[in-house]
Amino acid sequence: IVNRTAGRETSAGPKTRAYYVLRYLAQGHHVTLLSFVRETDRPSALDHLRTFCDTVYTVPMRRSRLKDIQYLAQSLGANTPFLIARDTVPEMAERVRQLMGSGEFDAVHADQLWMAPYALLARDAAPSQRRPYLVLDQHNAVFQIPRRLANDEGNPFKRRVLEMEARKLLRYEGEVCDRFDHVAWVTREDRAALPAVSSPST
Repeated sequence: IVNRTAGRETSAGPKTRAYYVLRYLAQGHHVTLLSFVRETDRPSALDHLRTFCDTVYTVPMRRSRLKDIQYLAQSLGANTPFLIARDTVPEMAERVRQLMGSGEFDAVHADQLWMAPYALLARDAAPSQRRPYLVLDQHNAVFQIPRRLANDEGNPFKRRVLEMEARKLLRYEGEVCDRFDHVAWVTREDRAALPAVSSPST
């Protein structure tokens, strides 16, 4: 399973969902967790995850306003959405390649759209005879987030940037979901928001 952040704060909905999905999977499977960690994530949280995961690997996620501005500027002239480009970390990609080289994984579960590129990389990096089954856990139809923000934004420039991000995410999200073997959705409404998706869904 590839995860965006390993910390467990009960007030954060996505983290809470990811945590309980992880616990459920660990009941019947051998689970290796690969996750980003932030400076605010407590070591005790990782110790707790190791009580039910076979192995836990982490990669630091370093964010800054300056980096966000750089990623946004790059995204304005490219097809990759800002929210995806911002989480493109070479260290995470390298760790994925190292793990998949063993050929020991039957499935890769990506938690949320931002981790989807790493799951797709995992399939490409696996030995051809041991390509893993890919599952994407879609907490939301992500493109709707900047779309809603754009509708409420009074600044014309910010609204235009948000509308552009929503369009990029709509295209990207549909294309990425179609590359997974299975997509898990939280609500029927989010699933219906991407009618072009053909991957099996729940």
